[in-house]
Amino acid sequence: MRLRRWAASGSGDVLGAGVLFGTDRVLTCAHVIRDPATGRRPDRVQVEFPLLQGLERTPHRTATVEAGHWVPAFGKAQGDLAVLVLDGPAPLPSPVTLHRTLDYRGATVLIDGFPAHRSGGQWLTGACRGPGGEGDERVQIDLTGAGTEAGRTPRLRGGFSGAGVREEGTDRLLGILAQADERGERGYMIPAATVAKYFRRFAERYVTGPHAIPGHRVVSADAARTARPHGLQRTVTRWLNGETDAWDTEVLFIAEDDDRARQALYVVLNMADREQSPQLAVRPVECAESGASLLSRAGIAPRVGSIALALDLEGAALDEPDRPELREALAVLRHELRHAARGHTTARRRPAVAVLHADRSATDPATAARVLGELADAGARLLLVVCSSTHGFTYALAERLLPAERAAQWLQRIGARVDVLADTERNARRLFHRVEPHVVDPPVATAYAARAALWTVQLSDELRPSAGRGGPRLLEKLSYAEQAVETYLLRAERAESGLRGVLDEHLRLRGLLRDHLARLARRGLAEHPDAVGPYREAQRLLMAGPCPLADAERAVAAFTRVVRRLADGAPDAVVDADTVVGADTDTNTDADTDTDGDA
Repeated sequence: MRLRRWAASGSGDVLGAGVLFGTDRVLTCAHVIRDPATGRRPDRVQVEFPLLQGLERTPHRTATVEAGHWVPAFGKAQGDLAVLVLDGPAPLPSPVTLHRTLDYRGATVLIDGFPAHRSGGQWLTGACRGPGGEGDERVQIDLTGAGTEAGRTPRLRGGFSGAGVREEGTDRLLGILAQADERGERGYMIPAATVAKYFRRFAERYVTGPHAIPGHRVVSADAARTARPHGLQRTVTRWLNGETDAWDTEVLFIAEDDDRARQALYVVLNMADREQSPQLAVRPVECAESGASLLSRAGIAPRVGSIALALDLEGAALDEPDRPELREALAVLRHELRHAARGHTTARRRPAVAVLHADRSATDPATAARVLGELADAGARLLLVVCSSTHGFTYALAERLLPAERAAQWLQRIGARVDVLADTERNARRLFHRVEPHVVDPPVATAYAARAALWTVQLSDELRPSAGRGGPRLLEKLSYAEQAVETYLLRAERAESGLRGVLDEHLRLRGLLRDHLARLARRGLAEHPDAVGPYREAQRLLMAGPCPLADAERAVAAFTRVVRRLADGAPDAVVDADTVVGADTDTNTDADTDTDGDA
């Protein structure tokens, strides 16, 4: 459908495109119907149906934005969605629905827009390339040569925003186009899951396909944003992001009674889902106010859209699923894996599938391992979450799903993380030694690396008799050891960051004090009676011994006020105190010299 600016005297300018759902709902981009001059949305827009055949005139309706269905663009390529309500039913109802897919990479798509001088619209073709935009809410589409006039390069131009993006061959609607690059050769689609993120009621009626996260494993956005970091989340994040030290098939042990670890797992999986990610579950104002979450600041930030499916097997049959949602999810997964295996594209990413409670399935262990092995062989990346090393499934897992050298590889990976932990703690200790003489109660550097290194020695001793393979019990110990090392590393990084922040602030205050004194000296006011006392008090707090940082800040601020008052009367005013960047560069002071390169 084509959207125009509404005008009482006739048709206005073409604004862009939209997609009709049912008889009276139109999905489009928020920027399409926003007045570029005022930045506000209009009261009404005109909706036309130029693709209907056999009519002398193009039918049209007026439309308004549905209450609660307007999300302007914000952040870095986030939001930009709107749903319009027609003032009367469309000439023909639309049976179309938006469809969630597990992985968009390589899908060939058709885009129908309404650029200028194309009254009947224009079709372009492209190929999906994966997550797009810095918020990962979108999917990048590269145009191909089909759907254009002979000898002309395809271009996305004005009039394509809000256009439907359909999968070629299935005609499924995957999303709507939101923007293009400057040359018009690459576009960015808002996929079905992102639409469902913002418009829950709309999604209940018009979005199909399996949810990536089962409904009973969804956590609230508030809970996810305020959750405390947990060590296992680092490993899961590396697996989700496909980092170099992650394997296609990972095993994660969570104790039966460890509810905190289980909740931490659900949180990080929710963060990886376009539809549930807490960064995207908030309105723009809330997002700006909340800032980075505790998890994001801790480096636990899986790519949005990096999880394809989370299959909960607790009490469920895997070979012949009796739960409708599990049956649908497995059917879609197998279909897309077959689609990729037929050579649809070599660039297609292997979908990431988290298998929850794999050892609690109603299917017998050998059969469960066989089915999961078939999914892995077909191209799925698996995260197998289990509770006990004594269950029959873990034996089948070790024999069927993991390479013989996995235990040795795992121990090596843990050793590398212990090295990172040791380096982080060394840096923190150096910072502590620089801060301690000047600041009261600075953060204390942690000391976990020696303990973690001892674990690697003990685990190595257990691994040696098994020639590198290791049984389920050793795999369980490796999993818990890795989670503990990652937890220690999170604490060490927090201590290092806190110490660096204290040191930077202390050096900033010293630099500010020195620069203000130099300002007075240039005017011959350094020994002014009003300045001497405040300067010496600030210098004493910063240099004579440990002091509360807040006291030093107040003393420097008091001296700054004196400097402003005295310097304002001088005819040759120089840099104002507000513009001074406090960075201490006095290399003659021991506290400012860092021979180890830490700060």
